[in-house]
Amino acid sequence: MYTDRLSEHSRVEEEYFYKKDRELIEKMHEDERKKQELLARTAHYHKCGCCGHDMKETVHDALQVLQCQTCENVSLSMETLELLTQGKRFKNLVTELQIRREEALKEKEQLDETA
Repeated sequence: MYTDRLSEHSRVEEEYFYKKDRELIEKMHEDERKKQELLARTAHYHKCGCCGHDMKETVHDALQVLQCQTCENVSLSMETLELLTQGKRFKNLVTELQIRREEALKEKEQLDETA
């Protein structure tokens, strides 16, 4: 009788610790998943969608845009895009970016000719 109560107590204790171990393991898995998710997000943060190089925050007419330092690709937030599409700023921005791109291409061609 005493041994039955002892074995019952032991079984309950084992179940308790098994449950606690499972909870800890699940928490560790969840923490690892969150860590991997954060690493994946930060690996692509401010990276160009076209060439993968770093993008730099640029302010143009009080609007913040991300511009690639290599291919000059531009990335806009939804808020910035909404502001641009409501006025003439969009046309002015596109025109200025086209002018900058043409100037950069001309400079590159000149450098290629001298080399």
